[in-house]
Amino acid sequence: MHSRVYRKPSVMSGALSVQSGANFSSGIRVGKRRSSALSDLLFQYDKVSFFRLRCLSGTSLLMSVIRTLSASEDQQQREVEKAKIEKAYRECDQKLDTLINDNYETLTKTIQSYSSISARIKSSREKMRQVKEDLTSCKELLHCKRDELRRLWLEGVEQKRILSMLDNLEKVKNAPQKLDSFISRKYYLHATELVTETVASLEGELAGVEALRDLRIEMQDKKEELHHSLINELHNHLYVKSATNFHAGLQRGSSMRVSGEFVSSPALPHKPTLKQVTHGSKRFKKLQLRNRGLEVPSTVDDDKITEDLNSNPEEDSEHFMSVLIESLALLKKIPDTVEEIKSRMNHELANIVQRATTEVAEKFFLSQYPFRSAKQRGESIVLMNQPKLLLELLELLFDRFHSVAVAHMSILGSINRLKAGFSDNEMYTMDDIWSQIQSVLQLHLSSYLDMKNATVDNQVADTFSENTTDIGMFFAKRKMMRPKRQVLFRFESSSHAISMNNYMREQKREFYGADGNVKVEEDCEQMQMVCKPSVKNVIQVYRPLSQFIHDIEAAMNLDSGGQCSLRIFVSDYIHHIFLSHMQQEIDKNIQTATRGGDSDKALTDFTTQKAVGAAQPLLQTTVAMEKAVSELKDMMTYLPDYADQFLNMICKILKEYKDTCHAMYRGIVQPETEEKRMVSATWVKDEDISRCLRSLPNWINLQEYRRKDVRDSDVETIEDVRERNEKESDLLVTNLGDKLLQQHEVLLDVSDLRLLANLHESLEWFSERIRSFAGRLPSSGENTLATSGIAPLEIPEVDGINLQNLISQAKEFQDMAQMCLLVLHLEVRLHCFYFLIPVVKQSSYHTSVDSVDPDQNVVTLNKDLTSIEEALVVALQSHKFKYIFEGLGHLISFILINGTQYIKRINDNGIKKMIRNIFVLQLSLTNITMSREADLERAKQYYELMYKSSDDILNGIVEQGAVYTELEYRNAVNLLNRSNPGTDSNQLNRRLQRLQEILLEAV
Repeated sequence: MHSRVYRKPSVMSGALSVQSGANFSSGIRVGKRRSSALSDLLFQYDKVSFFRLRCLSGTSLLMSVIRTLSASEDQQQREVEKAKIEKAYRECDQKLDTLINDNYETLTKTIQSYSSISARIKSSREKMRQVKEDLTSCKELLHCKRDELRRLWLEGVEQKRILSMLDNLEKVKNAPQKLDSFISRKYYLHATELVTETVASLEGELAGVEALRDLRIEMQDKKEELHHSLINELHNHLYVKSATNFHAGLQRGSSMRVSGEFVSSPALPHKPTLKQVTHGSKRFKKLQLRNRGLEVPSTVDDDKITEDLNSNPEEDSEHFMSVLIESLALLKKIPDTVEEIKSRMNHELANIVQRATTEVAEKFFLSQYPFRSAKQRGESIVLMNQPKLLLELLELLFDRFHSVAVAHMSILGSINRLKAGFSDNEMYTMDDIWSQIQSVLQLHLSSYLDMKNATVDNQVADTFSENTTDIGMFFAKRKMMRPKRQVLFRFESSSHAISMNNYMREQKREFYGADGNVKVEEDCEQMQMVCKPSVKNVIQVYRPLSQFIHDIEAAMNLDSGGQCSLRIFVSDYIHHIFLSHMQQEIDKNIQTATRGGDSDKALTDFTTQKAVGAAQPLLQTTVAMEKAVSELKDMMTYLPDYADQFLNMICKILKEYKDTCHAMYRGIVQPETEEKRMVSATWVKDEDISRCLRSLPNWINLQEYRRKDVRDSDVETIEDVRERNEKESDLLVTNLGDKLLQQHEVLLDVSDLRLLANLHESLEWFSERIRSFAGRLPSSGENTLATSGIAPLEIPEVDGINLQNLISQAKEFQDMAQMCLLVLHLEVRLHCFYFLIPVVKQSSYHTSVDSVDPDQNVVTLNKDLTSIEEALVVALQSHKFKYIFEGLGHLISFILINGTQYIKRINDNGIKKMIRNIFVLQLSLTNITMSREADLERAKQYYELMYKSSDDILNGIVEQGAVYTELEYRNAVNLLNRSNPGTDSNQLNRRLQRLQEILLEAV
């Protein structure tokens, strides 16, 4: 095929035709043969012609031609087939020649490329065969030279090692000079790398060289010296140079003195806060990510710390400290460094304060007294008492502490980046830095604010402090406590005291040394002061101190309600010391109001009563407490930032006064042991009984009466009053009707009842004042006592817990007042039981004509009710007085009617005696309540039934109807039966049966 491709198309076609015809003709002349011989003849055609035949017709066409030739019987048919095949050959040749002519160049290039590739493959095969033969030869040779090669390799390694040791010796020899050069120029990273490599060489591969022993010792010493130098340099940049190298925007506007006054120079237009400074640092961002356990991205994390030998290493303080940390990490001294930083932190911060103090003091004295000695300056600066110098000092300290904090932030970022073989427990945090800064500030502020002397002075005066507060001692009964020692006079202004003050002043001057510093005895250190210690210094420093505290809390992420120790310190100082004058005034007022043996029972005069807007006389102790609360309330408006503290103080004294009032209440209602309890107090104390009493109609009517606007327009009928008190009377008679009360179960002393009434009115008035005050307090939570139309106090929102505590205290005072009123209400009724139950159980009513006078107990009850009325009419408001005495007639009627079951016998004289008892009580109650007391009239008519016989009573029911209950009629029939001993019991039963039938018919 390849040979025919390069022929001319016409020559190829002619040759094909001639050859095909000759072959075919010679096959015909041979004669007829079998089909297998014809097939052999056809396959001897030219291969190119046969290929063309396959391309033209495919395999199926060829098989068809073979079958046709094999099946043909004559020469003519074969000639026809021959003609067809020749025609197809010619058409195939033409198409093939056309394609070859059209793609001659492409076909030529393809054949050439194929030839080249084939040649290369053949060459590569030859080369691979040669390499394989060479490798086989090398392998055989290596097996023959193995030992010799090993010897040569060992000799090469040994020579290389010798050259390396010679190089190390050369480096070690020049190491001390290079190290001194690096340290002198403060290239500490290069110095550290050099010393670590040198020491490693001397202690490693050169350890056996005895001639290097001195050099080894020298380099170890230099390594330790370098460690200390790095520590000192680090602290120098942390606490000294950080103020000048970190964030020039933090620099404070300087102050100068003009004509004896301080004038602040213009400050920068915007002074960045500490939070802005620290959050802008790259170190801070990386530290935050690592603390959260997140991977630091490559865009945040810096490259490895490097050191440029052509620049000033201290130009960038942050980078320089990173170099120092990197150097310490190479020395494997990071844990020791952290411990050193933590141990020296407090001392270095104190040195900052001392340097700043000296700077402010010298600046002041150089401008005012340039020729005075250091000692004279130290004495004058305190005696002149310039609080503004303290303000200047604090502003300078705050800026420097800001710089120190940012420097520590950089150090922590570098250390956290390294994580050089130590645990997180060994590390310190920024919170530790701020804690130390606050501790140092608190120490020096304590001196300037005269904490020691102020604390000693206020231990006696601060009566409201948590450890010494006991309001109850002012109100408890004087027989229950020891007499309090009063300060009769003081020696403060005496000549002896003045002399002692002068002596103490001289002793204080002796605290100054030769350099003008003050000697502090507590820590045996010297501390210079820029002004005289005074409690009032807090006025000057409070605003910048508050701003610095805010910056600290923002840096410590305490924005969500947490407080730093410095804020707590300032708050405690103002709360316990600066506000002691107000506390002393309250103490004085309470002592004045409670002075005397019966101060807990003393009442206010009419002028005071009108001044406080009270309807009835109040206890002086309650008015004194209300005045104390009012003063604290005023202080909340004067110092709104401490409104919560004042509110908490109010809640404390209210709680203590509540305990005192409760003790007073218990002293009235339970003067003896627990076994001897009064019934009224026991009932009121029991929650179920108290709730039942408060659900009665008369109590509900009292509460509604207090809420009514028009109270005199309501006119009540006798039936209304009887219906309102009937349930209570029934309840009391059911529980007490058959019981003889003992003397200790009833409060018989009228003065105690009057005190209960005064306590009720005082506590109710006090509760209303507290509720009114609580309703005006703004709160973050819900104020249930807030009233629309009443403006709240102009103070910040108070703590919702304290507000709820105040509201709870007011409610407890109200509950105690209601307890007193309930006890009074029950006591008057218990008096009736105490005196009347013996009247029906123990007195005889089967008497002669001479024994018809009223019973002695009735007379005593009459006098008792009159005394109670005289005591309570001036102590209670009219509607409460009405609540106390209203319904007594109904109750007495119940007691006397129900008591017939306990009377053994009765005759006409006994009936007359009982009627007189009822009349006396009716007359007394009428004078008290100014009403007719129709219920006692009903009791009198009930006993008048006894004049009749049992049958007459039954007939009267039939004729006139039932006036009393079945039980009351039964008691009357039984009493008449007992009064006639000869009556048959069967007859009694018939009468009771008839009574039941009559009442059933009536129903």
